[in-house]
Amino acid sequence: MTTPTTYTLLLWGDPDACDDLAAAYAAHDRFAQECAAQGHEILGGEELTSPTTARVLRVGAGGSEVTDGPFAELTEQLGGFYLVRTSDPEGLLRLAAPLVMDEVGGGTLELRAVVTHGAGDEATAAQAGAVG
Repeated sequence: MTTPTTYTLLLWGDPDACDDLAAAYAAHDRFAQECAAQGHEILGGEELTSPTTARVLRVGAGGSEVTDGPFAELTEQLGGFYLVRTSDPEGLLRLAAPLVMDEVGGGTLELRAVVTHGAGDEATAAQAGAVG
């Protein structure tokens, strides 16, 4: 068995595509139950507000600028995230697929290992590498 690694599971999708919030929340409840049953430990996570409420700070050679709303015209926006500790990232992705597949038009899941800094931790982060 491999050492558990902490991952951030990012949920991307069309913020206007969800027609049935009750069904979406039920899918997240099932995901949490299935994670617990299969040994994936959810450490945290949240739903994010609409991208239209975002504030963006851009820093460049000429200084910084703060703007309202999303910084790019994208169909998919970051809608939420989970922080999960697991030894089976592929299994975690399979469990999470219904979270975006149930949306009209689908969505994207992004899974990234969390880098921990400290003695010996760099090797752990490097070993987690890309999931694929």
